[in-house]
Amino acid sequence: MIDQITQQHSCSIRFCCGALGFRRQTYYQRKRGHRPEEVDEQIADLLHQTTRRFIAWGFWLVFYFLRRKGYSWNHKRVYRVWKAEELHLRLPPKRAGIKRTYQELLAPDEINAGWAMDFLSDWTVGMAKEPVRIINIMDEKSRLALWTEAHRSISAKTLIEVLDKVVEYRGRPKYIRCDNGPEFISQKLAQWAADNQVELKFIQPGKPSQNGLIERLNKTLRVECLNLHWFENLEKLNESIQGWFVDYNTERPHENLERQTPLEYETDNNDLYFKTVA
Repeated sequence: MIDQITQQHSCSIRFCCGALGFRRQTYYQRKRGHRPEEVDEQIADLLHQTTRRFIAWGFWLVFYFLRRKGYSWNHKRVYRVWKAEELHLRLPPKRAGIKRTYQELLAPDEINAGWAMDFLSDWTVGMAKEPVRIINIMDEKSRLALWTEAHRSISAKTLIEVLDKVVEYRGRPKYIRCDNGPEFISQKLAQWAADNQVELKFIQPGKPSQNGLIERLNKTLRVECLNLHWFENLEKLNESIQGWFVDYNTERPHENLERQTPLEYETDNNDLYFKTVA
């Protein structure tokens, strides 16, 4: 525009820049090939190349990556181009979804027909903070807690010993519902189930709602017992758990059992009486 005016009206560059409000330095820089829009295009091209290669990188990682490559543009200029190109709206990378067919949670029609079991983690705060694992087993029909006990660790062998004790006083169920933990998918437990003619029903990976009854029991144990005390050792923890265990079965009314306790429900419906196992 300045060149056109100077040629048509024989005006000086100083006069034209003053009249149009341009800095003469800007005019001479553009004449020498320093065009800001061309530099911005170069920055935009580099930004797109970098973000296509490094999908999860944000602005500052990209900016310092370009700095290490020898580009010395000011971060304000690079960020202006970054926003103009709408690179700040890039969605974070997501893993491909796992397609699973929904399986409805169906409780059995009979008491002692189906059990559910799961593990719960906690710790003791004696000489040192030590983790413990708590095994929960319940009857899915009556919601009766069949076994609750804490151990330093629970192997497949320990799990089988616990199941044998429950079967001894309770009788064998038709199935046991559990998740896909290493103890539950072990060959030892599979052999025990085959020997006792008990079906192991595994829920789908990532679907704890399919074992929702035992998950609700875990929450009740945590809220009503574990979260209320600090336990010095494993013995104190098990003592408190057993107290809660008895109260849950004999004192706590259950909404889904018409406000009866699990023991009352079993007594009224199946003449099964609760026994405390030491």
